[in-house]
This record gives sequence, structure tokens and C-alpha cells, in this order.
Amino acid sequence: MFGFSRITTLLSQSQSTETNVYLFLDQVTLAQHKFVYMWQMYLSHGPSSEEFESALTELQAIEHEADVLKREIEQTLYRKTLIPDLRTDVASLIDLTDRLINKQETIGLHLKIEKPLIPKAVEADLMILLAAVGNTIDHTLLCAKSFFTDLQRVQEYHQKVILFETDADKACTRAKTILFDTDLPLINKVQLRYFFDRIDQVANLAEDISDRIAIFTLKRVQ
Repeated sequence: MFGFSRITTLLSQSQSTETNVYLFLDQVTLAQHKFVYMWQMYLSHGPSSEEFESALTELQAIEHEADVLKREIEQTLYRKTLIPDLRTDVASLIDLTDRLINKQETIGLHLKIEKPLIPKAVEADLMILLAAVGNTIDHTLLCAKSFFTDLQRVQEYHQKVILFETDADKACTRAKTILFDTDLPLINKVQLRYFFDRIDQVANLAEDISDRIAIFTLKRVQ
């Protein structure tokens, strides 16, 4: 059994790895902020606006920086003397978390290419969905940071992730229900449903990451 402060101690054997892990998690926070901002610019200024293009470009830059940090973490993890089981778990955590940003960037690119029509009737519920996804990601990151610093708090944040992910599911269902009650042509409704589902999948992935962290933690406290 590991003591509750042991994970940080082991990770601190590689100061650069520890620093890069926290920098990487910060990129996820930045990406979520920029993802929401990108949608706000799309709704306010339109798909061909400079504001939307700029927000997407900034999201892509964050994704690129996260990829650089991910590669550095992977390289240093396997060069340093971390025990194999821990470094495998940390590498898995970083890989899964990187997919959050990848999904957001992919949604942004599809938004730019497809330029879906978004009726005013669903805009408020779209923002509620984005907020629920943001809460899910924020608490997944708290769960991840607790894995390194305070294993006793992992379960607390894990439970909150589950609750926020449920909120995202409900918000997605409500947004789609309102969407299909509008007068928008069916083909446009189906197209927009794709985006709602993809946004909800970001919350699903965050929950999967939190589930994995809970398992990593159980391995060390039994």
C-alpha cells in the first residue's frame, strides 16, 4: 500500500515530468475555456467571422502545445526511475486526457467546415450543455490532480464528475428535443444533432477518465 503522499514523491523523482504534467493539465483547462468561447463567437458573429476563426486558431494552438507536452511527458516517464506500474498509469492518464482536447478541436473544425444553422430557440440550451461539459472537465482535472497530491480526495471529485456528466446528458437531450420541435428543415436538425452528441461525448470521455483515475487510486489504497 502507498501512503497518501507517496504518488507525489514518486513523481517528484523527475521534476521535469511533474512540472510538465501540471502544465499539460493546465492546457486542458485553457482548451475548455477556448472551446466555449469559440461557440460564443460562432453564435454571436457567425461561422465566417474573424472572431470565430481566431478562437478556433487559438484552440488549435492549445492542442498543439498539449501534444508537445504529452510527448515530453511520455519520453521522460520512461527514462526516469518511476516504478513501471505508476508510469504506465500516468502515461494512460495523459493519453486519455489529451483526447479531450482532440475532440474539442475536431468539433471546431467540423463547425468551420459544415457551418450548421443554429436556431435561436436552442442557443440557451446549447450553452447549458457546454457549461455542464465544462463542469465535468473541471472536476475530472481536480480528480487527476488529487491522484498526484491527495488520494483521499479522488473519490469526492469522482462522484462530482458522475453528477455533472449526468447533467450534460440531460442538457443534451433537452437541447435535441427543443431542436426537433423547431421549424428547421430535417436535414439541418440531423446535422445539428451531430454537434450536440459530439459535445456530450466530451463529457462522457471526461467521466471515463475519472473512472480510470478511481481505479488507479484503488490499486494504491487497498
